[in-house]
Amino acid sequence: MKVMGDKTIQELSTNEIIDLMESGLNMKFSDEQIKILNNDFTKPLLVNACAGSGKTTIFILMALIAVAKGNADPDEILGITFSHKSRVDMGNRFNKFVTELSDTGLEFPVGRPNFTTFHALFYQLLRQNPEYRDAQVLTSYRLFMRDLSDQIKHPSNVITKAEMLEEMFDLNEYMINQGLTTDGILPTVTENEPLSQSIKVMAEYSRQNHDDNFYEDYVDVIDKYQELKRRDGYIDFNDMKMLLLDSMNNPEYLQYYQNIMSRYKIAVIDEFQDIDNLQWQIISKLLSPETMQHLIVIGDDDQSIYSFRGSNPQYILNYKRLLPDAQKLNLSTNYRTGEKILKRVVPLIKHNHVRLDKDLLSGRPDVGKFVLYSSKKSGFSRTSKMLKRLVKQINDPEINNDDIAILVRYNSSRMLLADWLANQEIYANINNSGAILQNNLIYRIITELMKALWQDKYKYFANQANRIGFRAYKDHTIKVETRANDEFHKLSKYLLAAEAYNAETNTPYKRTDERVQVYFNSIKRFKNKMNDSDDEATKQKLSKSLMKDLYKAAIKLTDKYFDFMEDKNFMSKVEVNDIKAYLEEEIETYTDVDAFFLDEEQKKNILSSRMEQGKQEHRIQFLSLHQAKGLEFKYVYLYGLTNKEVESAAVALNNWFPPEMPFDQFVKKWKLVYNKSYEFLERALQSAHIDNYKDITNNNGFNPINLDKTLDKKKEFSMFHIFYKEVENYSAFIEEERRLLYVGVTRAQQELCLRIAPDSNPLLFEMRLPKKKTKK
Repeated sequence: MKVMGDKTIQELSTNEIIDLMESGLNMKFSDEQIKILNNDFTKPLLVNACAGSGKTTIFILMALIAVAKGNADPDEILGITFSHKSRVDMGNRFNKFVTELSDTGLEFPVGRPNFTTFHALFYQLLRQNPEYRDAQVLTSYRLFMRDLSDQIKHPSNVITKAEMLEEMFDLNEYMINQGLTTDGILPTVTENEPLSQSIKVMAEYSRQNHDDNFYEDYVDVIDKYQELKRRDGYIDFNDMKMLLLDSMNNPEYLQYYQNIMSRYKIAVIDEFQDIDNLQWQIISKLLSPETMQHLIVIGDDDQSIYSFRGSNPQYILNYKRLLPDAQKLNLSTNYRTGEKILKRVVPLIKHNHVRLDKDLLSGRPDVGKFVLYSSKKSGFSRTSKMLKRLVKQINDPEINNDDIAILVRYNSSRMLLADWLANQEIYANINNSGAILQNNLIYRIITELMKALWQDKYKYFANQANRIGFRAYKDHTIKVETRANDEFHKLSKYLLAAEAYNAETNTPYKRTDERVQVYFNSIKRFKNKMNDSDDEATKQKLSKSLMKDLYKAAIKLTDKYFDFMEDKNFMSKVEVNDIKAYLEEEIETYTDVDAFFLDEEQKKNILSSRMEQGKQEHRIQFLSLHQAKGLEFKYVYLYGLTNKEVESAAVALNNWFPPEMPFDQFVKKWKLVYNKSYEFLERALQSAHIDNYKDITNNNGFNPINLDKTLDKKKEFSMFHIFYKEVENYSAFIEEERRLLYVGVTRAQQELCLRIAPDSNPLLFEMRLPKKKTKK
């Protein structure tokens, strides 16, 4: 077919093909885009693409040009991404472009590239191994919940076995994704060493403080999990990487896998900033040397936000070490975010020391609105003007609810706002059942005890007995049940049985049971008084008083438990107080106890079900900053961005000691900072919770003034080097938090709303915020 003058498609130059694409797709490519589309596939290429720069479109067009120029057939092109959504989007866009370009005379061979995810590709290859040919994918350890719970021989006094399992699997996934374990159980660095050494290392990786018993049970749980998977023929997502990499140590299998992959002449890895150690090890061995020689990787180091699950931004930052011949081309124009929004976040991301150099420009000049609210009050506020604006937009018939999103940093920020919105008959798609208030542990403890006292239900009381008097009291309630030979349905029956049991055995829990009895009797008297009244006003007054008394009783019964949990950092004091304050205000709006519990159950049912949400008139996207990556909305609300993990003083550590600072430079900088700002340095380290500093200052052999002499000593050098790594890790954490905020802001197309409060994340003030603020 002749497509331009007398030329066939094979005779066209790359620029002539680009011209046809511009006309056929009704696009106008920038100079940067044209430079990338002119890639000749002779060298590795990093496309450093900023947010909203149309990288997927460029990737698809590059593939089409490669096909048109005869560099590869469609099925000889491999496109790897991280999510099923991205994979589908690539396929749809490829088909769409092929169809639209056919009108220009650009006819492409039948077929399309293999667009796949890392997991799908690894699973497909692993199943070529006879050992895993019939393996099924396991999506959650919860399938084996009962068996795994039985492996816990040292139950916690403060959290349930289910909560212990969740923390164990969080630790396990972190170790696997960070490449810290080869057997999927214990740290590699303590291989062939006593378990006590492994426990010390795992305690450093864990987010919570646990005793040695927890880690001993962890080993038994994960070992049992591996056994159950093998028994039932399952592999999970981590197995797809670890088992495939392990099988590649067999030259026969490695050759077999490489033969399968040899069909691909061109390979493109999307979202390269999110790749982890195992994924790179596997891909770099699977692809032929020829394909690696012109591998294309596309990503944005400014959007590297998944280190918690093992992603390693060092691959994109140090791409020259991986691919020495690689060239870097930028896509620096954001076609999504209005200029008036984008210009305010650019100063923030440029505070990061470790990033690839590129301009950040907006393709939408003079577009966008940045609305800033200020408040003197921290935490959730029902009277917030920003929330009033949000509700007004959601109820505006001219605005599609799907164009609005609330983005948060922490789940706890979602819970209260989503519940409050549900009270306004606006239902949020939270995308996380754990972020629904009615599923929250703090909420359940309080409301189930309220139900137990109000409804005379023993099951609610039994559920929370360990929150009244820890595990010992829970064991006591079980003994009362066993002694009475009765499966209690009523709390009142338990209290009678407990009274008899305490009298006979003189238990130390007599006083606790008596406290419960006092509260129960008080509620019962109020309830009878209310039911006996014929005056509606009196009934409402008594009912309102009953609501408060139920809440106060639940709080008093659990005060020691919450104090302990906060003291040991098992619970955030801020979160506990926020939920208590919200619940107290919620209760104030009710005069009917039963109506309160009924409404709470109805909200939970709707928020837990997408089907139920679909029936509601008003809905809204409610996402974490991590979940929002790759998405875009006309109206974005950044909410609950607090200083929970980033305190103002600690930010200075990133300014003084940026990530990747060599040790000798760190020592020089340390001496300068120590001599000039000793007190502030100490406050910054305390704010960052870098406890190794205390070990150094408490060591008599350590002289911070004459640091060079101190570091000549082996022990002191080792201590200071460990301290250096901890400061470096915290500094890297600060830079990832900046990237998270950058991702959040760049989801907005035309309007971004932000609230500043006393507990706001200090990094927000690195943005160029509007001077005029809307109060509250």
